[in-house]
Amino acid sequence: SFDVDVAVPGYDAAFRHERGPSLLLLKSVYEDLFTDCTDGAKTASDYGLDIVQCTPAYQVVFDDGDRIELGFPGKDSDECVAKMNEYEEDGYDKWKEYMAACSAFLDCGLPNFIEERLDLPSFPAFIYEALRSGGKAWPLKP
Repeated sequence: SFDVDVAVPGYDAAFRHERGPSLLLLKSVYEDLFTDCTDGAKTASDYGLDIVQCTPAYQVVFDDGDRIELGFPGKDSDECVAKMNEYEEDGYDKWKEYMAACSAFLDCGLPNFIEERLDLPSFPAFIYEALRSGGKAWPLKP
C-alpha cells in the first residue's frame, strides 16, 4: 500500500491506496494461472493456495476518524446499510447501483478488452449499466 496526497481546491487529505484489489476481483485469473502453468495437472489448492472471500472486504476511514466496513453485494451488514443511508439519502441503494455497474463493466471488460476474447453475452448488461441515468456511467472515454 502507499499514501496519496490529493490536491482538490478547499480540501486537502491523504489517502491510503491498497494495490491488492485485483486479487479480490479476479480470483479465477489467479487460479487459472496455476492450472495453465501445469497443463491442467495441478490447481492452486494443490500448492496450498485457497482463496476465500472475507467479509468485510475492506474498511474506509475518513479524515474525522469515522469508518465504515464494506463487504460484497448482498453481504453488507445492517450497520453498514444504516451508515451509508446516514451519509447520503438512499446511500445504500446508490452503493448497490454502483456495484452493479462495476460488476457489469468487469464481466464485459475482462474477456473482451483484457483477454481479447469475444464474449457477446456480457455486452447487454454492460450497455444497460453504461447508459443508465443518461450515460453518466459510460466507462469508455475518448
